[in-house]
Amino acid sequence: MKKMTLIILLSFFTTILFATKTDYIIAKAGKDIIMKSDLQKQIIQMKNAKVWASDTTAETVLNDMIEAKIILVKAREIGIKPDEQKIKNIVDKQLASVKSQFPDESMFFNELRKAGLTVSDLKKYYEDMLTDQQLKEQLIQTQIRKKVQVTDSEIKQYFEDNKETILKDLKKYKISLILRNVKASDKTKKMAFNKTLEIQQKIKKGQKFTVLAKEMSDCPSGQNGGDLGWFSRGMMVKPFEDAAFSLKPGEISEIVETQFGYHLIRLEEVKGDEIRASHILVKTDPNQEDFDNEKTTMDSLLKRIKTGEEFSKIASAYSEDDSSKVKGGVIGYYSVSEFPELFSEEIASINDNEVSNVIHHENTFYIFKKDRIDDHESGYEDFKENIRNYLMSKKQTEYYHKWIQQIKTEFYIFIYQERLNEFSQEIN
Repeated sequence: MKKMTLIILLSFFTTILFATKTDYIIAKAGKDIIMKSDLQKQIIQMKNAKVWASDTTAETVLNDMIEAKIILVKAREIGIKPDEQKIKNIVDKQLASVKSQFPDESMFFNELRKAGLTVSDLKKYYEDMLTDQQLKEQLIQTQIRKKVQVTDSEIKQYFEDNKETILKDLKKYKISLILRNVKASDKTKKMAFNKTLEIQQKIKKGQKFTVLAKEMSDCPSGQNGGDLGWFSRGMMVKPFEDAAFSLKPGEISEIVETQFGYHLIRLEEVKGDEIRASHILVKTDPNQEDFDNEKTTMDSLLKRIKTGEEFSKIASAYSEDDSSKVKGGVIGYYSVSEFPELFSEEIASINDNEVSNVIHHENTFYIFKKDRIDDHESGYEDFKENIRNYLMSKKQTEYYHKWIQQIKTEFYIFIYQERLNEFSQEIN
């Protein structure tokens, strides 16, 4: 399952809540119905997850949804049950992952509240999705995979017919890198501190905390006057928490530093073990000067490599990727099809035994080296299992399409074509 941020989830939850005002049935599959909002949710989810292809249409998505309904009914008919404990473990990890994308848990809970959702709503969404996926996987395993076989003669024939293409993938490369992150300099941090000091002085002179939060805070909570809502101990990073819980209602803290930047915190209310606080945040993110300085450093390292210094020694001395720098920058051995996905094109374009230019991605700079490993004799046995897996997957796909068409004849399926056409025009 692809990772989805809470913002993505909220985007389609909010759209669905709005859509239900004019909701209607768009298709029937057996005893199940598919609403316009169901189709809308699926499409928004696909687009946010970047799996919406140029040739995808509302009709193809609807047909996939109908197939999924049928598969789930069939799975339950033959007694397939989901592994509830496994699903619970995955859901717990996914929720933790979503929470980690927010500076603190209070912002996570605030975003949920804004959309009229609870953690239970989010858990149920993940549980339903994973249950459907697991039932479908088990059904395909029992009804399709066990009935498909690939013989050694088929594997041999495929190898002989495609030997030239297959052997191209034999080439292996040792890939190394130098990685350096752009960090806020002492100068940048001092500028952020001085800005926080300026805000603090304005508060002391009588300017309203909420107004300054809206005008000067780098936290999304600034739009709400800095209000973070209610939270208890253990929900915030420790320096922030220690300062917030030491205040009295209406009191404003001194400047507090965390990994996010500098904070001014005001305690609003106390209720049992929980408090409600507001804050103004001045981030200590690197600025353009910090990026320029790091780029200059990387350019100088590249120049040293190109004038003869060993890549491995420079990687060991300057790279900030701990796992590879101890190995002289080596990250692994790959064929062309196995190159790290994010930089596959850049690495593929490097000449054998040469280095890349400096590559910039987000807050990090990279230099890659691609060393060709000497060829070795290879033949049928080296590729036998890979070919078996490929042919097995191909046969399973073909069998699945025949099987699902047969299963569909057992169900009453009806698509309201005019409604589908109308909906398709709405989303185009």
